[in-house]
Amino acid sequence: MYMNIENKLVVTADRDDYAVGLIGRLSVGGFSGAGDGWHNNSDVLEFCSKLTSLSESMEGTAELLGTEMKPDRSEYLETFCIRIYPLDRSKLNGTVGVHITLSTRPYTGCRPEEISKVSAEIRTLNHHLAKFSKDLKDLVLGDLEEVCLYGENNI
Repeated sequence: MYMNIENKLVVTADRDDYAVGLIGRLSVGGFSGAGDGWHNNSDVLEFCSKLTSLSESMEGTAELLGTEMKPDRSEYLETFCIRIYPLDRSKLNGTVGVHITLSTRPYTGCRPEEISKVSAEIRTLNHHLAKFSKDLKDLVLGDLEEVCLYGENNI
């Protein structure tokens, strides 16, 4: 039996003076997971500007990466990452791919198998991306408590 499962990313924030901890919860096609990453406020606001531009021009890409580093400063794990790219070039009702990777943070002595991780794509329309961009900016500035990006099941 086919079930109509809602595809969505829900983001909340833990705000500090010049940084924000973004906490994501992703549900896609029956899979779900959560993760978080700390970002400079300016980096998130720049990401929002890129999203707005991408939603209008349907050109280019944007990404916001939150990673956990090894002690030697090499990349260890993507804990809150969003990559966005156009799937077509229509400016009226263009389709945008949003690839999200979320994972739990490792602890000292943690085995790689202990880390929970979800990675999936949500497809949405460019005007939904523009709203998500505005809402994410408002979240960082403290004007919202939660933002959602919904995927379209039939795109």
